[in-house]
Amino acid sequence: MGRDDRPGPAGEGSLTDVSFRPLHRDDLPRVAAWQSAPRVARWWCEPSDLASVEARYRPSIEGRDPTEVLVVEVDGRPAGLFQRYLHADHPDWDRAIGIPAAAGIDYYLGEDDLVGRGIGSRAVASFARAALVRYPEAEVVVAAPQQANVASWRALEKAGFTRVRAGRLDSDDPADAGPAYVYVLRRADAGPAPASGAC
Repeated sequence: MGRDDRPGPAGEGSLTDVSFRPLHRDDLPRVAAWQSAPRVARWWCEPSDLASVEARYRPSIEGRDPTEVLVVEVDGRPAGLFQRYLHADHPDWDRAIGIPAAAGIDYYLGEDDLVGRGIGSRAVASFARAALVRYPEAEVVVAAPQQANVASWRALEKAGFTRVRAGRLDSDDPADAGPAYVYVLRRADAGPAPASGAC
């Protein structure tokens, strides 16, 4: 996905490599810890106990759920969770968003020390472009963060997404309870795909 040449926390130069890999069962305790952290739990709105996390993600790990779940790594260190899916595979969500030929993404960085360094927006940009490669039938990638989740929608804007809608979504998911923004990255505006194997 590329490297970040910005200074590190101590002011020294650093190179940050960001990549993705599939979620494995061994990752689930770490995912449970990430999702129990207040900064993530406020927006992810899913149970964070290990049994619930296993029940939620094992179908994707085993290929029984069409949603693909990946771990974002920063310099080889697991750093957060990203997922992608075709809206058509989730009809209720497809109706709530109402954008044809769409792929969706959801994401979070789970490690507090990596927040605020530009890593999230770079990861979102690469992941969204990879989603367009993964799903050739999709003409747009969609993300719908809560309006109050300023860090999330700012990362989308930095990643090249455009806001197309504001308001409440017709969704039963607790994560969608408040006013949301709907952002899109159109295939025509996405630019080059990430290098082969990026995710």
